Amino acid sequence: MLISIIIPTLNEEAFISEVLEHSLKLSGHFEIIVVDGGSQDLTLEKAKRFKSVSVLKTSKGRANQMNFGARHARGNLLLFLHADTFLPEDAYASIVELCQDPDVIGGSFRLMMKDTHPIFKFYKWCSQFSLEFFTYGDHAIFVKAETFKKINGFKSITFMEDVEIQKRLRKQGKFKKLKTSVITSNRRFQKNGVLTQLTLDTVLVMLFKLGIAPNQLKRFYPDHKA
Repeated sequence: MLISIIIPTLNEEAFISEVLEHSLKLSGHFEIIVVDGGSQDLTLEKAKRFKSVSVLKTSKGRANQMNFGARHARGNLLLFLHADTFLPEDAYASIVELCQDPDVIGGSFRLMMKDTHPIFKFYKWCSQFSLEFFTYGDHAIFVKAETFKKINGFKSITFMEDVEIQKRLRKQGKFKKLKTSVITSNRRFQKNGVLTQLTLDTVLVMLFKLGIAPNQLKRFYPDHKA
């Protein structure tokens, strides 16, 4: 079984090389696709150094980039990975084992932060629950390719595409949480402060659930700059 790792990028020169190196060393049958949305830094240059990685370019927007990558993917399973996030060593085996159940259409990993702040222990604890409110794109969402195609992929929205797609995925079958965790950076928390960023994240999700348009919320969650 082939798993396509799709990595949307925008000014990710600080992480992309390390993440690709790590991903290429993982055991399993993977293909890796980087989809850039107009980086102004060295992201593309660094990604292209990895000859076994497919590097694509499309218009900006994480949902658009991931859909674009999915259209070029050959895998039976699609794994959407943030460019600052590292998969566990048993990623392939654990995903394949879970998805052998015909009732399972996808899922995600739990989440660990590169930080010792006590609040991140609570963050990790929350990430064990397979609920929309506790599952986001940085948890490395994966889905069977046939299911992704059936629901027409991510909606073309500027923000909260990871939350929105789960509503539709969960109607197609079981969406489960693995027992292992991805490790992601805490750069937004470092920049804005732990409590401030956590409060912002929680409020934004609640506002989205209440029906506030993603483009209105996106201005409070800016893209990473070069």
